[in-house]
Amino acid sequence: MVIHFKIKGSKQMAKHKIKWLLFHEPVELFIRTAEDFQKHLDKLTNDKYEIEILTLSDYQDKYLDGVVCDPFTELKEGRVQVSQIYSDIIGGFDATDFYALSMPYLFKSHEHAARVFEGDIGKQLFAHLHEKANVHGLAYTYSGGYRCTASTTPIRNVEDFAGKTFHRETNPILSNMIDLVKAEKVTNLHKPEVKSEMRQTTYPRYVADCTEAQKYVADTKHSMYLTAILLNDDFMNSLSTEDKDHFYTAALKASRTERAQSVADAEEIRTSKSKQEELGIAEVIQWSDSEIEKLKNIWSPLHEKYQNFFSFDILDKIKKA
Repeated sequence: MVIHFKIKGSKQMAKHKIKWLLFHEPVELFIRTAEDFQKHLDKLTNDKYEIEILTLSDYQDKYLDGVVCDPFTELKEGRVQVSQIYSDIIGGFDATDFYALSMPYLFKSHEHAARVFEGDIGKQLFAHLHEKANVHGLAYTYSGGYRCTASTTPIRNVEDFAGKTFHRETNPILSNMIDLVKAEKVTNLHKPEVKSEMRQTTYPRYVADCTEAQKYVADTKHSMYLTAILLNDDFMNSLSTEDKDHFYTAALKASRTERAQSVADAEEIRTSKSKQEELGIAEVIQWSDSEIEKLKNIWSPLHEKYQNFFSFDILDKIKKA
């Protein structure tokens, strides 16, 4: 799928062309953010930029003759100008402070998260990213919001995790979370014969993440699935001061809309039986406050364990935000 936004009018100056690479699934979740960004940028710059929105497969076929690429590398090296990338993948490219955003039960509410993302902490994280990866962060998005746990059998309490196989996570915090509930991590999931019984997901990402067998969803709300709108450094430096501000403004507006849409999407799936049936979810299991508290207590040592792991006291700052 390739989407072009064309010039309005025939005598305008040639537009500056930008590639926006869609990295993650489901594609629909990410297309709407790119389109919303384009809408705001058009208004702010009088249609100065033309954004080509490309799925990963389309980009590889059109520009790389089908050669498989790493999207973050394409962004860093400037072959792609914009992308929206999962925070744990960002963390894997030496910007390890982004791993902190997956700490369990760190965000008290969506309002709390917004204060973090749009305040000094969010700016400090993006400065860390720029230092490590030659990429500018524009705004934070959910692309799913609060995580839940999908499984092949119902997970109704903390004890039900024990002995089950879990999709392996690259983020060390998420990996330690699996260990603390006494589950087993599974690797080589690209092989069809290797399957896990459980997977962390979000309601809007359920179909993209989970197998048909993982049809039970425990509403654990234990952390957030986050992405960020990122811009290549050289491209950012080529912009005028005014246009830099326009890019930040367009991204902020698009991110606020995206987060609100993710919350609404998740709530619809969480509460609508017909929507659950449409997606293949057999049951959404609502956890009691006491069971959530037990899970918090099991994972609470991680906050202390990783306190000095990051380049600044991000965990304490987020808690106080």
